[in-house]
Amino acid sequence: MIQTTVKVSGMACSMCEAHVNDTIRRAFSVEKVSSSHAKGETVILSKEPLDENALRAAIDATGYTAG
Repeated sequence: MIQTTVKVSGMACSMCEAHVNDTIRRAFSVEKVSSSHAKGETVILSKEPLDENALRAAIDATGYTAG
């Protein structure tokens, strides 16, 4: 498993976390995704490396900012 951690700013609640998680699940083949608005990050587990630019673009398209 490959763990990818992305800093995400703009999340304020559990619904924000769910929005980011759902977006990542739809855009990529992942085993697990977990976001934390308190930590300001999303942790993704996948079998293959994720395209970093595509990941940032998917998160940015939600209105949050991938750092």
